Amino acid sequence: MKLSIIGTDTLAAAVTECCAEHFDVMTSESGEADIVWICHDTPIGAKGVPDSEWVIEAIEATMLKLSLVIKPLDRPLMLVSSQMPVGTTARLEKLYPAYSWAYSPENLRVATAVDDFRDQPRVVVGTRNAEARVILERLFEPFTVHIIHTDPETAEMVKHALNTFLGLQIAFINEVARIAHVVGADHSVITEGLRTDSRVSPKAPLRAGAPFGGGHLARDIFVLGEIAKARGIPAPIIQHITESNES
Repeated sequence: MKLSIIGTDTLAAAVTECCAEHFDVMTSESGEADIVWICHDTPIGAKGVPDSEWVIEAIEATMLKLSLVIKPLDRPLMLVSSQMPVGTTARLEKLYPAYSWAYSPENLRVATAVDDFRDQPRVVVGTRNAEARVILERLFEPFTVHIIHTDPETAEMVKHALNTFLGLQIAFINEVARIAHVVGADHSVITEGLRTDSRVSPKAPLRAGAPFGGGHLARDIFVLGEIAKARGIPAPIIQHITESNES
């Protein structure tokens, strides 16, 4: 299988290194590719606001290049793993209906991206194309034993929900630690009590300390909050995570 991997950041580098061990990998648009994998890292502005339009413009540039190098019957499967708001795949399907589209949210830490990609507990893939599912099974088989197939909107929401939940846990344990300090309780023991409970993971980010920084968690918290606000959906927990984190 031939892959054309588009992007220059952490995700693209990890995908390229790991996939090169199993597939024929190219790092530019190719008319020979079976899959074109969009791996741009979405720019993040103040307060975690993502510049999703930058990625859309980059995809449009890729589609223009593909139109010049491929024959209509050789169109590759378009797989997006850039961090984009729910509804992006549907938007791309309308813009480029002649192509099959899929979305698979990345789940990599910058410091350990290659190892994270090589050995994944699960991969979520969303597509509306049954033939694409077969191709994606082959693509991800070397890296996981558990592939969750779904529609694009659900796959996009998985990324939003995961990062929002991680941010919620960090903000929550810091609130607990502030209360513990006032009442004379040991927040480190409280944290141990939580993490060792069978209903909570020992890997959960429940360590009181600095607020979460960077933009990856803030980005998805912002996106979910804005979606809820725009549609009049009550989401007070999500909409106050950032406020708690900054207090």
